[in-house]
Amino acid sequence: MSETWRAVYRDQQGRKYSCPVVEIDGGWAMLTSEGPQSITHQFQDDVAGLLTFVEYQQTEDSRLHVERLPGESGFAALQRAYAEQVIATQRKHREAARTEINNQPPDAVQVARAESVRQLNAQTLRQMRPRGGGQFIIKGE
Repeated sequence: MSETWRAVYRDQQGRKYSCPVVEIDGGWAMLTSEGPQSITHQFQDDVAGLLTFVEYQQTEDSRLHVERLPGESGFAALQRAYAEQVIATQRKHREAARTEINNQPPDAVQVARAESVRQLNAQTLRQMRPRGGGQFIIKGE
């Protein structure tokens, strides 16, 4: 995003008005509905009346600039850019959730419960283990 400047004017009721500022022939001018106009302390607007200059205001250009791939239509480029933005947002949310989960201390009650379940499972497996040292009956011929 690029930065732009606006000339801010105020009417006698205190309402603010602004116009984009551009460089023309080495000087600065504001873009009005009637074309570029010089920036003066007072400006007569057809609708708002007499306006008084207040300040210059720096703004960001919020227009989306998408580079097109060779042979790609403008609409397809916008779709691709939107999909990339959605994927990046989803990835950021997943990473934030993962970080939040990993940074939480373990719950002592859940750890103790899991340990008791593990011990119970180990005891059950020991009881199910066949006794004997691998003795088999071999039928001879």
